Amino acid sequence: MKARVLVSAAVLLVVAVVGALLLLAPRRPEWTTSSPRALAEFNLGLDALQKVYHNEAAKHFRRALELDPTFVAAKRFLLAALQLPSTDPEAKRLLGELEKADLSKLTDRERFLVSAAIADQGKDAVKYEQLAKGFAARHPDDAYALEALANVATARQDWAEAKRLLTRLIEVAPNRVSAYNALGYMEMGQGQFAASEKMFETYRYIAPDQANPHDSLGELLILTGQYGRATQELERALAIKPDFCASYQHLAALALMVGRLDDARTAIARAESTGACSPYMLKVLRCQLASWPLFLAGDWKGVWNAEQGACADDEVNDHVLDVWAAIAAGRRADADALVAKSRERLAKIPVSAPGRGMTEAVTAHLEGAILLSEGKPAEAAERFRLADQGLTYGQLGPGIFKLINRFVLARALRAAGHPDQADGVLAEARAVNPALADRLSKAISLALGS
Repeated sequence: MKARVLVSAAVLLVVAVVGALLLLAPRRPEWTTSSPRALAEFNLGLDALQKVYHNEAAKHFRRALELDPTFVAAKRFLLAALQLPSTDPEAKRLLGELEKADLSKLTDRERFLVSAAIADQGKDAVKYEQLAKGFAARHPDDAYALEALANVATARQDWAEAKRLLTRLIEVAPNRVSAYNALGYMEMGQGQFAASEKMFETYRYIAPDQANPHDSLGELLILTGQYGRATQELERALAIKPDFCASYQHLAALALMVGRLDDARTAIARAESTGACSPYMLKVLRCQLASWPLFLAGDWKGVWNAEQGACADDEVNDHVLDVWAAIAAGRRADADALVAKSRERLAKIPVSAPGRGMTEAVTAHLEGAILLSEGKPAEAAERFRLADQGLTYGQLGPGIFKLINRFVLARALRAAGHPDQADGVLAEARAVNPALADRLSKAISLALGS
């Protein structure tokens, strides 16, 4: 008996010693770099990125890479902060370096983040989802896993799952206040504007000294026609962060929607003078400035010229206005070519891919435009209904596109002999933003020659 007691005591002593050694042993760092200074800059970049301060984040990530050129995670987050199209030379360079990186030396989270970024840049949504699910299975409460899965659920318009994941994200990572932003846009996407406003106000209450809560609320207020309040929120965002590009974009969009071209030009000039927006985003703004006023005025020849000039780059143009302009100008071959190009883009996206809905919606809308111009309203209505299913109010641009689509859907339904259905669709569209509805209705009527 005594011998057994001595053996047990010895085992306990060994366990205690091993446990103490494990506690004293250095834990593997969360991010793989040999430079403490690079890690400090990297963490500052992550903090800026959480605030949606892309310019500031990019500076910190660049500095981290100057201090440690082998810092793979810094390259991944620099790519995210820059928000560049996949065709941009710097985006291509960073992506190439990520593809060549030795992931075996990284943490599991870093491997996931790098692989997911490569899939995202390659527009491989199916691979992105597989990676997110695999990482989440190993680390179910990792903030990056929950965030990635929430993005997938939102892309699929699985609102209940997206809400569950974002709510869980707030529970496990209370500092991720951007989750409130995602919840606000999720409600906005479903047309739950009162709930969206409440969520953005909660976000603003939690982070009043950050620009993004004010900008997000401002974007919602523009879509719903509350222009005065929207301007106040956007200017508040810029008072906090003068180089916050999104707020200049939204101020320009608001000005264009109400026909104040000088204000739109001023917003773009402010964005340029503060260095807020990348050359790519400035190109987007100039495209909108060139085409949107002409669209609202029903000047379809001018729209066509603008789309072939300032908006010629495929990266800034979904070609929706192009097709309507081509139809209005009698350029049927050009309209058909644009529809064919959209079909080609859609064919490259797997049916199961999250996010396919937007490209499918654009293609269906363009097909509906052709059918309506050919005097086939019933068939056109089917395509516009399909487009409506894939579109959400989740951001200002897609939200306006959804309104446009609903107006042409109503036109097709009425021409097909369904006036009650047409009135219902119009009533829903008008309820979002009555003033904008009137302007869009007039522009669309002019496009259809009535």
